Amino acid sequence: MTTPSAPPLSDTPRKRFRLAPFGLFTRFILVAYLRNVAIIASVLLSVALTIDLWPQMNAVMNAGGHGAARNLLVFCLLRIPGLMAPLMPFTTFLAVWLTEMAHTRSGERLFVSNAGRSPLKSLCPVLLLGVLVGPATFVLDGCLGPAAITEQMREHIGRDAQRLDRSQTSGTIWIESRKGLISTRIAYGPPAILHDLSFYRFDSNFQLVEIDMAPIARYDATSDQWHLLKPSTWKGDAFSPTQVTPVPDAEITRDLGIFPQWLSVYGIEVQYLPIHTLRTLARHGGEGYDAAPYKTRLASLYAAFVLPGAMALLAYVLSAALIPYTVTASRAGRVLAWGYGAHATTRVCVLLGQTAVIPAWLAGGFVPCTALAVAAYTLWKTERAA
Repeated sequence: MTTPSAPPLSDTPRKRFRLAPFGLFTRFILVAYLRNVAIIASVLLSVALTIDLWPQMNAVMNAGGHGAARNLLVFCLLRIPGLMAPLMPFTTFLAVWLTEMAHTRSGERLFVSNAGRSPLKSLCPVLLLGVLVGPATFVLDGCLGPAAITEQMREHIGRDAQRLDRSQTSGTIWIESRKGLISTRIAYGPPAILHDLSFYRFDSNFQLVEIDMAPIARYDATSDQWHLLKPSTWKGDAFSPTQVTPVPDAEITRDLGIFPQWLSVYGIEVQYLPIHTLRTLARHGGEGYDAAPYKTRLASLYAAFVLPGAMALLAYVLSAALIPYTVTASRAGRVLAWGYGAHATTRVCVLLGQTAVIPAWLAGGFVPCTALAVAAYTLWKTERAA
């Protein structure tokens, strides 16, 4: 009895392997990333809300004539964008770091490596995480944050809302414009109205040549001039109170050299301003204010599209290089130190940009570009050594 011979090896159908960027592995890892993002964000938000709410608990509970429970709930909801948006890049880093450590401990990374998938071929989940979290961070920080503080001011809930209340008139402030020195109080409006105005104009040698004073000054957009009502004016070589000429029944027009829209938002921190206002103020630097904070804020907002993804990629690549098959405290700590260093550097760059020490584009783009460069170099070394 003869046995049938096996078919030639060349005739045996071969199973073809191909990359599946949106396959089971990608979905499994992406869900794990998102789950850890939600967990870490909840923990950080709870801590931040506690720190923010505790010193003003009584003021929040008694605000607006509403119930205490309702005020607490509204305050917590409105504070979420402002507290959480700056932490989203670091939260994303922590989520990827914890997920990769869990996969290393469970042996899944070793299994994936033995199956022929290098770190370069496993980038899809972390890239998708960046695509999801980046725009979400931009919306949270650039859109929901300003809307939330506006609602807080309307509800008069919290210290920031009371401090930034636009229905009040400011105290006396001094403004150095391109036309001279101004002392005034601002009724924010809009449109802004100046009260108790004193306008000091100097010549090219910084000698005082004119003083204009008025109880009220209004801006005229058609002429781009300020109308000083019931003014008193002085011109000459030496100042004396007896030389001030009152003009009680008339008005004079002056170019004060200040941008009216900036007066309406005077005292409001840049993170509370909507994007269209930031763009406008960034174009009018030197008209009574320095545009560096507004330019830096815009650059940081645009960088928010990329920064969470860059932080996630950095966490993934460093984890693949430093803790590929076993987790040790020292190596895991080194990965965490990179993430915290990037987070701290982001804060430092923003501070330097807002004080005009470095340009706005560098303040917003330094950390994302550096993180991507470090990740690319580390990934190249890992692939080369494999």
